[in-house]
Amino acid sequence: MDPIIFQETVLQLSEDAALAIRPGITYEQLEELLAQKLEELISHNFQQFVLLLYKIDVAENKVREVLEADITPNAYRKIAALLIQRQQQKIISRKEFTKPIDDNEEEKW
Repeated sequence: MDPIIFQETVLQLSEDAALAIRPGITYEQLEELLAQKLEELISHNFQQFVLLLYKIDVAENKVREVLEADITPNAYRKIAALLIQRQQQKIISRKEFTKPIDDNEEEKW
């Protein structure tokens, strides 16, 4: 995993999920921290959980599949992994589609 994309993912998830994330966090630690937040939201504020999924743009069917297949606390980690993965996809897409245009090239029509 690209460390720059991971750091951008951490920053964005910190903002989106209102998490205090310490510098140098590992993927596993991020997944666990996010899983704890998800468990809290699902148990006490389901509407905020749904809002977070919408904000990060995680496919509802993927979350439903996880919840139907696994009702153990491990399900929170699986959903956390979905959120991390989707956030990384968004960052990569933004980078690919916002590349600077080379002024020396003619328009490619």
